[in-house]
Amino acid sequence: MQIKTGENIRKLRKEHGMTQEQLADALGVTVGAVYKWEAGLSIPEVKLLMDIADIFDSSVDSLLGYVQHTGNVEGRIRRIQELMASKDIEEALSEAESALRRYPYNFRLVYTCAFVYMVKTAEDGGRAYMRKSNELFEKALTLLDRDTAGDISEVTILNYMATNYMAVGDYEKALEILKKNNIRNINGSLISFLYGVELQMPDETVPYVKKTVIEAVIALDRTIYAASFSYALKHDEECIRSLKWLCTFLDSLKTDNELLVYTDKSKALALALLSVWEEMFGYEEDASTHIKEAYELAQRFDETPVTDAVGIRFIDDPEAKLIDSFGKTVKEAVDTYVFDKVPKNKASRKIRKIWNDLMT
Repeated sequence: MQIKTGENIRKLRKEHGMTQEQLADALGVTVGAVYKWEAGLSIPEVKLLMDIADIFDSSVDSLLGYVQHTGNVEGRIRRIQELMASKDIEEALSEAESALRRYPYNFRLVYTCAFVYMVKTAEDGGRAYMRKSNELFEKALTLLDRDTAGDISEVTILNYMATNYMAVGDYEKALEILKKNNIRNINGSLISFLYGVELQMPDETVPYVKKTVIEAVIALDRTIYAASFSYALKHDEECIRSLKWLCTFLDSLKTDNELLVYTDKSKALALALLSVWEEMFGYEEDASTHIKEAYELAQRFDETPVTDAVGIRFIDDPEAKLIDSFGKTVKEAVDTYVFDKVPKNKASRKIRKIWNDLMT
């Protein structure tokens, strides 16, 4: 391994706008001592390391950061992951313990080993394994600044710790973490599960269910819509089947088939896009039917806009106000998110003409 204490001191000093002289004065040492640290000619004593970490609002661990030769540690991580994939958890635990002794400050290794103990906790509900897993997740938090991949956040790690508490039945502690880190309701489904299933507290469950269902529907709608484009661009008829499924799903959310609800706005867009793909693949009669159906639904919605969640299954709440970025009217949204986005070809021009004719 390569110790990088000197480089870290120099980097932090410059980030804080300090000269070597100013740092030396703050620590009560000579400028020459600071120079030798930064040049890698010597290392500060432990007490000075603590003082330096305090000045730069850092930690001694970070200050003592090092770059490991990655071949061995990456091989150990792969080995642990392979053992977990093959369900050989006992061997994975043994490998994790050995690797942690060798590489105690490697973020990816610590994070991976936390998962090994997490899997073991889920298997037998043992609190000792849960505590070990969470200790490693907590250590991973202190090493997070060394995660060069950048695909893991503090919230991610904390939520895994909550999952550990759930595995051993400590639901209150799990809820405390999940609710504290419920950024943009990312933990809504887990919180509603804990309240509704494990704690059987319906009054606490319902608000999370409503909000989570709304967000899940919006996310699914957007995802299937995007998927249909991908399929169409690859000339795959799954673009048609996916949108038909989306329309059926949106209808299934209605508590009354005759009622105009907020999700009908999304259905109108899906029908309009569906008609373009159907025309492209030669289903002309279906395309004509669906663009007319899209227009009729858009016309109805624009005449009496719906902004609440009344009539939507699991929510059905007049107080829940729903907001989107589609535009003022559904007709404008069809122009923006369908006709302006689809390939400009004979099929799309034909469907747009039908649409424009219906508008006049």
